[in-house]
Amino acid sequence: NITGFIVENDPSNGISMNEEEHKLGIRASSTRQVFFNETKVPVENMLSERGNGFKIAMNALNVGRIKLAAACLDAQRRVTTGAIHYANERVQFNTAIANFGAIRYKLAEMATSCYAGESATYRAAKDIENRIKAREAAGVSHQEAELKGVEEYAIECSILKVAVSEDIQNCADEGIQIFGGMGFSEDTPMESAWRDARISRIYEGTNEINRMLSVGMLIKKAMKGHVDLLGPAMKVQEELMGIPDFNTPDYTELFSEEKEMVAKLKKAFLMVAGAAVQKFGPDLDAHQQLLMAAADMLIEIYVAESTILRTEKLVKSSGDATTTEQVAMAKLYLYKSVDIVTQKGKESIISFAEGDEQRMMLMGLRRFTKYTNMPNIVALREQITTKLVAENAYCF
Repeated sequence: NITGFIVENDPSNGISMNEEEHKLGIRASSTRQVFFNETKVPVENMLSERGNGFKIAMNALNVGRIKLAAACLDAQRRVTTGAIHYANERVQFNTAIANFGAIRYKLAEMATSCYAGESATYRAAKDIENRIKAREAAGVSHQEAELKGVEEYAIECSILKVAVSEDIQNCADEGIQIFGGMGFSEDTPMESAWRDARISRIYEGTNEINRMLSVGMLIKKAMKGHVDLLGPAMKVQEELMGIPDFNTPDYTELFSEEKEMVAKLKKAFLMVAGAAVQKFGPDLDAHQQLLMAAADMLIEIYVAESTILRTEKLVKSSGDATTTEQVAMAKLYLYKSVDIVTQKGKESIISFAEGDEQRMMLMGLRRFTKYTNMPNIVALREQITTKLVAENAYCF
């Protein structure tokens, strides 16, 4: 029975604060301990209705998570552009360091993770907006529609929070590396970007908590019948017992193979999650390492699929000629996602399956993560970086 209240900052009403805390990053923000000493709160200051405090707090976290992703993406765009500027200007051995393969690798990866994070955030934001409008059209108040709309996409909010907060940290770290010794100096922008990025993995729920939440919420939805998780998982098990299809599909249409790969990655997740639920049932919460590995699979699938869907829309609206780099980024991100799903899936399977079950699941994982036509990721990175260097900015 938790209820929320609005409390005004009034020292005469028993409210006092400690001194400002000195933090690693986001130093312009205020962080102080607040003490309430016999503070009186008028009943009219109650937020919403009695007993709604926990629901409000959870939805504030959900909204905060997707907003945090959007904020991190802005920082990531600026860091990537700053790194490109420096790589174009810094000359070593009579050439700009932007011409060195090691630097080009970093720039392509920084831009690709940013583009993928944008894609997933735009997708979730639009889904939430559509759900809010649908509820309002059904006669629900705007406030209630917002609460329910965001709550319905709480899993996606957790996914975005984890993915993008870790991407900006990696991006800022690579930015320092591109700047070299100068990057370690407070006189360059990368130092503050790296410090400011660190908190993003902690507030709005730590990334460890959000990883476990994303899988936990999905399983709870399945248990309540809101999402059919066990049905598809059983179909995957039946598929593993059957004979594989050895026919060569037609992959002439753009992203046809990539979409099939995403579908197979979903099967890999369903195989692992379904088997884990069958084995541990309600005790699955106690197996945190397994939950976090499954969450990494879920995150990669959602972000990779979002990137493909966004790029497909861009190609249809703008044409092939202006979207070649976006297509390259979508393919590059998926390639990395397949590697991560393979690694985390194997780690999960070995942790709880034994004997014939383990062998069958590992065989299934290999089937679900197998490319027919492996992309040339070095060529993809070169294509992406050539555009970045020419535009002297993150330009997608």
